[in-house]
Amino acid sequence: MVINVLSPIVANQIAAGEVVSRPSSIVKELMENSLDSGADNISLIIKDAGRTMVEVIDNGCGMDEEDSKKCFLAHATSKIHSCDDLHNLTTMGFRGEALASIAAISQVELRTKQDEQVLGNEIIIEGGKVKSESKATTAKGTSIKVKNIFFNTPARRNFLKSDAVENSHITEEFIRIALINNDKSFSYYNNDKLIFKLDKSSKKKRIVDLFGSSYNNKLLPIEEKVDIVDISGFISTIDLTRKTKNEQYFFVNNRFMKNTYLANAIDRAYNNLIPEKNFPIFFINLTVNPKNIDVNIHPTKTEIKFLDDKAIYSILYATARKVLGVNNLATQIDFEKKDIVFPTYSSNSDVPMPPKIDFNPNYNPFQSTQPNTNFDHKDISQVNVQTQISFSANTLQSPQEKTHIPTMQFINKYIITQIHNDIFFINQHKASKKIIYEKLISKQKIDIACQKLVLPYNHFFNPKDCFRLLENQGFLKSLGYEFNYKDDGSFDLLSVPNNQSIEKAIETMENIVTKDNINIDEQQEREKRALNIAENIAIKEGQHLNETEIMLIIAELLKLNDFNMLPNNEKVSLKIDESFLNKLLP
Repeated sequence: MVINVLSPIVANQIAAGEVVSRPSSIVKELMENSLDSGADNISLIIKDAGRTMVEVIDNGCGMDEEDSKKCFLAHATSKIHSCDDLHNLTTMGFRGEALASIAAISQVELRTKQDEQVLGNEIIIEGGKVKSESKATTAKGTSIKVKNIFFNTPARRNFLKSDAVENSHITEEFIRIALINNDKSFSYYNNDKLIFKLDKSSKKKRIVDLFGSSYNNKLLPIEEKVDIVDISGFISTIDLTRKTKNEQYFFVNNRFMKNTYLANAIDRAYNNLIPEKNFPIFFINLTVNPKNIDVNIHPTKTEIKFLDDKAIYSILYATARKVLGVNNLATQIDFEKKDIVFPTYSSNSDVPMPPKIDFNPNYNPFQSTQPNTNFDHKDISQVNVQTQISFSANTLQSPQEKTHIPTMQFINKYIITQIHNDIFFINQHKASKKIIYEKLISKQKIDIACQKLVLPYNHFFNPKDCFRLLENQGFLKSLGYEFNYKDDGSFDLLSVPNNQSIEKAIETMENIVTKDNINIDEQQEREKRALNIAENIAIKEGQHLNETEIMLIIAELLKLNDFNMLPNNEKVSLKIDESFLNKLLP
C-alpha cells in the first residue's frame, strides 16, 4: 500500500463534503462572512434554487489585494491566531475552510474593495484553480458569486432535491441570520423576485417582518439574567402553537444552534396549557461566556456543548413558566370579590317552575307494531359517476350491470350496504382514505369537493414553506386548497375542502408541504407520503354524509381491485355473507 499526500484541490473537494452539502450551506457561509466583515447591509441573490448562482453583496470592510487571494487558501482565517483564541470566539466563521471548499466545487467570482482604495480587486476561480486576477471598479465591501455548484462533482449535484426543497433550506438559513441580526438590513431576491426586504428594527419587529403580522400580539418577552447565562427573546402565547417544531429558534451568543435538550425546557413549560402534540413558538438568545461552550463539535457549527447545560435547562424552564403564569389571564381568578348576590323572589314573583312531564298510563311497551325493516336505497345510475360498476375478481365476481344497492349510514361512522347476497360494513374514513391513496399512487386526477370562501382568508405561512406551496399549487388545488400568493409574502386562501375549517385547512397544507413532493422516486417513501396526505383530507368519522356522498364512496371503492385493507393493514370493511347469517340464524 502506497500513501499519497493529497493535492490541495482534492483535499478541498473532500472538505467541501462537510462544509457544502447543498446551496443553503453556501448561503450560510457567505452571509456569516459578511457579518464578520462589519457589514450592516447584506443582499442575498439566488438563481434556480442556488444551482445556477448564489450571490451575497455586503458593505463591509472589504479586502485588500493580498487578502483577497489568501481567503481562498485552506485554513486561512482572520479570526484566530493561537489555540487560546478558540476559547474566546465571538465571530461566526473561524476555521478558514469555507471559501476554499466552496471554490473547489464551483465557479467563483469575487469583487472586493476597501474604503480607502480607488479600485477594488476581482478574482475568478474555477474548481479551485485561479483563472484570472485583475483590478475592478466596485463599491466598498465584498460581492461574491458562486455559480454552477458541484459542476465538477456531478454525482453530488444529482443528490440535490427539488427547487422547492432547496429554496426552503436557503430561506431557512436566511431567516436564522436575519432574525438575530435585527440591527442590520437584509434583502433577499429569488429568481429576480424580492422575497424579503428588512430594514433595521427591534427584535420583535424583525420577527413580525419575517413571519407575519399575526405574530404581533402573540409574542411574550422572556428575560432573565444570572451568572451563567443571560436569556432574552420571545415565546408565543398559548393560542399560537404549531404541529411541528419548525418555528423554535435558539441562538447562543448570536449564533443559531440546535439543542433538543434545552428546547425541551420550553416545551415543558407549556405542559397542560396547550393541546397535546402541539408545540410552542419561541425565539430565544442565550448569552454565555465563550469559555463555557464548545462550538466546534459539528461541521456546520449548529450544535453546541454547554458546560452547565443542566443549570441552564432549569433556568429556562422556570423563566418560561413564570412568563406564562403572569400572562395567562385565562387562569387568573379574582379571589378578592367577596359579595355574592343571589336573586330573591317574593311570593308574588314569577318563580321558575319545574317542567311538567306528560306520560300515557295506558302505554304497553310489550305491545309492538310491525317494524320498518326497509333500508333507504338509491339507484346508483343516478349518481354522477360511472353508472356501470365492474366488480373485480377480488370482490364480487359479477358482470357489469346497473345495480340497486340498499345503503345507510350508521352512527356517522359506518356505511352499511348490500351487494348481491352480502352485507358490507364500511368505515367511511378509512374508505375515503383508501380511495384517495390509490389515486395518489396511480397519479390519477383527484378532485376533492371544496367550498369557496366568501372572503379570501389572508395567512402568513412559515417563509420556508412558501416555495413548496407554490411548487405544489396545482396539486394542492386538486385536493381542494386554492390560494394566491401576494407580494408581501402572505397567501390568500380562496377555497378549502368541504367540512374542513380554515384552521384545519392551513394545518393540513403545512403538513403536506413540510416534506418532499409526492412525486418522488422512492416507491416506499411515495406510499408513505400518499397515505399521510390521504389521512389529512379524507372524510372523517362522525361526519354526516348525504345519499349522494355515500353512493360516491361505494362507487369509487368498487372500482378498486381490493378495497378491504389499507397499506398499513388497517381494515376498511367487514363482509357478512349468507352462510354466516345462516349459522347465526338457522
